[in-house]
Amino acid sequence: MVAVLIIMIALLIVQAALIVHTRNTLVDAAVQGAHHASLVGSSPQDGAERAEQLVQERFDGGLGAEATAVQGTDGVIRVQVSATLPLVGLFGPTGAMTVQGRSVDEESW
Repeated sequence: MVAVLIIMIALLIVQAALIVHTRNTLVDAAVQGAHHASLVGSSPQDGAERAEQLVQERFDGGLGAEATAVQGTDGVIRVQVSATLPLVGLFGPTGAMTVQGRSVDEESW
């Protein structure tokens, strides 16, 4: 009975680590996409494409991530990445996660 409890706790810890890793990777892709879009000569769409490319490389397309980018009137470019992630191990029911990265457009300085 104690072994079942210990196994359940261990599986919950592994699942929490998987979710945190996925979230951190998506945030990094969104930030890198925003930085790419903020370079002189790049458009917000270039940043969204870069973010999707990074997620595709890191997860082999398993998350079905979609990125959008907009530039505000204040010169800040926001890249938002939305993805589905498994809630039970690497398989099972999925949940949605949305993260955002921001960067100041170099041309607006």
